Amino acid sequence: MKRIVRMLLSRTFLIMLLVLAQIFLFLYFIDFISDYQYVNDLFYVISVIIVIYLITKEENPVYKLSWIIPILIFPLFGGIFYLLYRQRNVSKSILKKHRNIDLNRYDYTHMMPNQLKTKDSVYLENLNWPTYAQTETKFLSSGEALFEAMKKDIEAAEKYIFLEFFIISPGRMWNEILELLKTKAKQGVEIKILYDDFGSSLLPYRYTKKLATYGIEAINFNPMRMHLNFAMNYRDHRKIIVIDGKVAYTGGINIGDEYINLTHPYGHWKDAGIRLEGDAVWSLIIGFLENWRFQTTDDIDYEYYQNNHKKESTGYIIPFTDTPLDSETTNKNIYLSLISQAQESILITSPYLIIDNELTTALKYASKAGVKVKIIIPYVPDKKIVFMVTESYVPELMEAGAEVYRYKPGFIHSKMMIVDGKRALIGTANLDFRSLYLHFENSVYLEQTPSIDDMVLFFNQTIEESITIKSLGKRNFIYRIVQILLRGFSSIL
Repeated sequence: MKRIVRMLLSRTFLIMLLVLAQIFLFLYFIDFISDYQYVNDLFYVISVIIVIYLITKEENPVYKLSWIIPILIFPLFGGIFYLLYRQRNVSKSILKKHRNIDLNRYDYTHMMPNQLKTKDSVYLENLNWPTYAQTETKFLSSGEALFEAMKKDIEAAEKYIFLEFFIISPGRMWNEILELLKTKAKQGVEIKILYDDFGSSLLPYRYTKKLATYGIEAINFNPMRMHLNFAMNYRDHRKIIVIDGKVAYTGGINIGDEYINLTHPYGHWKDAGIRLEGDAVWSLIIGFLENWRFQTTDDIDYEYYQNNHKKESTGYIIPFTDTPLDSETTNKNIYLSLISQAQESILITSPYLIIDNELTTALKYASKAGVKVKIIIPYVPDKKIVFMVTESYVPELMEAGAEVYRYKPGFIHSKMMIVDGKRALIGTANLDFRSLYLHFENSVYLEQTPSIDDMVLFFNQTIEESITIKSLGKRNFIYRIVQILLRGFSSIL
């Protein structure tokens, strides 16, 4: 009940109400002026032109359909609505700023040799994400484990601490971290925090100013505005922790009591993350500072934060970030590449399974080609409407031979793909359209590292706690119709 009250009183809820009011006013205005026949005809012509444009545009087919369907159903105002609120209505100056920051990465990474020379490593190298070897990786099989390890590293910080999260929620977890940060700030440690304005909407208004009184620099990413703008969809879904340039963390865990099972809104919360110590931390430093620069006018010398801390270990590590403001779907491309390379097994955990035709086809092909495809999704969904869409993808994957499981104790939030027990991807990107197309994300590509064995063990132990989906059973007609409709708009769910 308290959660609902807090949501109703939050700034984000108020903004959403104002956005809905804008939509209704827009529809009322269109309806009013459409009484004039020449205006009516003009709107129809605009809608037809836009549909033709979308058909010929080089774009994901699902995105096209999510606009074409409503335009055809409501041709009177659908075309105008598209012109006002189309997918990427970000100013050219912002896109240019992002592009320049992105290109600047080359200056700090182009001299690093690629010892792996595989397709994936060369692809990421071309995006200026180098391959590292002298880095120790430790897989963390729960939010609780990551939280305890992170606190110890924060306590040992001497120079700086970077935190970037989609969600920071008030509660015991955040209180403990904040107390540590306040202590470190008094000791002269530089602290920068970047949190998403929408995801962290339960924080007090202008919370960055409160943190500044403790000596902590903070920025709320892409602040919510009181007007309808598709750019509000571009959320910072990253989770990055960097301490002194020596140690870094990432994974599915945000800062909130449910992530360490102090509260249980969706049963037991199953999450995972990874700790890096060594050379590969450099890429997460760069990833954090790129988003910091994107939200500020700061001109930062990345090398000031470089440590050159090496840790002997086997295997290769490639941390990288992904952004919706370029034409590169980096996470999706790596997912597709991993699937195509699989010879024996593909193991996946994801809280959502809302995938486009390319990923669906790749997984079905792999399964039909004899690769064991196993996917674990939640038993208790956190978003019922989204889960209805996730559920709609299960039958066709099962028909192709894939095994799909539901984590019986509650909600699985870890985002992992492990191929043949040799290669893996772990990070913040869900297997859904938002993560693959709309969010700022980050991941770590692993090859031949000891931590992959721990990830496989985690997966197998989770299967033991899960139930196999043998059949979804018969759904009533209305449920299936709703599923079909929702799937048509899956690109914005």
